[in-house]
Amino acid sequence: MISDRSNGLFGIYVHWPFCAAKCPYCDFNSHVRHNPIDENAFLQAYVRELGHFAALTPGKTVQSIFFGGGTPSLMDPRTVEVILDTIAKHWSIASDVEINLEANPTSVEAGRFKAYKNAGINRVSLGVQSLRAEPLAKLGRMHSVAEAKLAVGIAQSIFERSSFDLIYARPHQTLEEWRDELNEALMMAVGHLSLYQLTIEQGTRYYDLRAAGKLPMPDADLSADLYLLTQELTAAAGMRAYEISNHARSGEESRHNLLYWR
Repeated sequence: MISDRSNGLFGIYVHWPFCAAKCPYCDFNSHVRHNPIDENAFLQAYVRELGHFAALTPGKTVQSIFFGGGTPSLMDPRTVEVILDTIAKHWSIASDVEINLEANPTSVEAGRFKAYKNAGINRVSLGVQSLRAEPLAKLGRMHSVAEAKLAVGIAQSIFERSSFDLIYARPHQTLEEWRDELNEALMMAVGHLSLYQLTIEQGTRYYDLRAAGKLPMPDADLSADLYLLTQELTAAAGMRAYEISNHARSGEESRHNLLYWR
């Protein structure tokens, strides 16, 4: 999909719809395949799709390329490289283009970060989601806290720009628990954090659990207090919100996010 709202910004979003496991809160277009994926067939489809949209948008300059999912860090780095080469054949690329890849912080995928950088990626967004073991398990995440912290460190050592995500307003979460976890995250973060309140969407495992009375969510007052605490702590750390769920130091805002919000 290509976004252009006549605001001077132009970006390309590449969706990789596969995951190793489906998280119970996720309603994105993502799927688990138990048989090997024919990645080359998908690559050829991406190449054709890019050519189709290039014919509809001639003369544009790309400021943002975003690999989302799903779990794009399951893609072969060579696939990423071919997609980026194809984009460059069809459009002009801004000298300061942001090329972002979403990644899960398992040790195997973190070890591929250098290959993604060589392919052209210059920013990664890590789906950490929690810095606490029990919530990680309940959120269906396949990595440990230690793996998450290691992946954040590796990403920061390889890429000049990186971010990681956390989910709050989780079942049973208290203000003090979130204060401790967010303060730890702020000490780890370099320039950007994505902080999402847990939203229960129809069609997810969490939706069914809540409907059955088995998922005790924070009430509206506690959710509001968690949000306000988030704004207080991030602002004090110099990472103010520049849109609803994303926080950054000045100049570290994600161009992908800005493109969509503007």
